[in-house]
Amino acid sequence: MNIVFFDDANRDNLLPLTYTRPCAKLRLGILTIEEKWLKYWGGQNVVSYITADYLSTKFPLIQEEDNLYLNGRGPY
Repeated sequence: MNIVFFDDANRDNLLPLTYTRPCAKLRLGILTIEEKWLKYWGGQNVVSYITADYLSTKFPLIQEEDNLYLNGRGPY
């Protein structure tokens, strides 16, 4: 399964932390939001991002047949 983390319009509320990375790469305690979701889903998933245009070269979007779209800010 491919997990796709997307950033919504509220991403700007987390600036300057999200200026260089997607919201899913932010740390909450010892793990990032991405790492928490990977731990929940078993850790053997492909991860990609839908984020700002200037970040999409470093954090590309990879789509497969089976995609799970999650808000990168998480339910926190």
